[in-house]
Amino acid sequence: MITALDYAAQICYSSRKVLQFSFDIAAKYKDLPNTCMLEAGVAAGAQIIALMEGSECKVPIYALDSFSGIPLPSNRDNQMPGISFLTKAEQMALPDPGKQALVSSGATIVSEYDFWQHIDTVFGPRKHNVKTVKGWFEETLPTFECPPISVLRLDGDLYNSTYVCLKYLYSRVIKGGILILDDIQLPGCRSACDDYFNSIGFTPTYQYVDNVAYFIK
Repeated sequence: MITALDYAAQICYSSRKVLQFSFDIAAKYKDLPNTCMLEAGVAAGAQIIALMEGSECKVPIYALDSFSGIPLPSNRDNQMPGISFLTKAEQMALPDPGKQALVSSGATIVSEYDFWQHIDTVFGPRKHNVKTVKGWFEETLPTFECPPISVLRLDGDLYNSTYVCLKYLYSRVIKGGILILDDIQLPGCRSACDDYFNSIGFTPTYQYVDNVAYFIK
C-alpha cells in the first residue's frame, strides 16, 4: 500500500528529504494547542500532505495559493520561475515589487480542484483540517485571519510573494515556531527575506535541508 509520503513524492517539486522534513516538523508541533500550520504556495499539495500526515490531522492547516500559477515577476527577480531566466535588461524593465500585474506567468498551474483531488486520494474525509485560501497573496493576506502559527512554510518563488507573506504572517509565528523558506536559493526570495528581516532589526541564522532554509523563531 502506498504511503502518504510516497504519494506526495510523486507530485512534489522538491526532494524526498524535504518532504520528510515537513513530516518530522509537523510531528514535532502537532500537540501545541490553539495553533495552526500554514503553507503559502502549495502547488499540487505535496508539502500539505506531509504536514497532514506528520500532524496526524490534529492541527488546522491553511493552504494559500493563487491556484492559477506563479504570478509575473518584479525587477527584484532574475527569472520567471519555471520558465526562463531574465537578462539584466529584461529584469530592469520590469515594475517595482508590488506594482507588477497580478496575472499568471503560466508556470506551476495546479487548480484548486486538482489540489483537493490529491488530498482526497490520500486522506479522504480526513481533509477537514485543511482550509484553502485562493487568490494572490497581495490580495488575500491583508484580511486573512488564522490562529497563531507554529509552522510557516513559504514557497512563493518571487520577491514580492515572499515579502508580502513575511509582512503579514511572520509576526503570527509563535516563539519557538519554525519558518521554512523553500526558495531561499532564488535571488528574489533571498532579497525579500533580507529586506524584511532588516526592516525589523533581525538577522536569521539559517539551517538547511537540501536547498530549503529554516530557522526557529
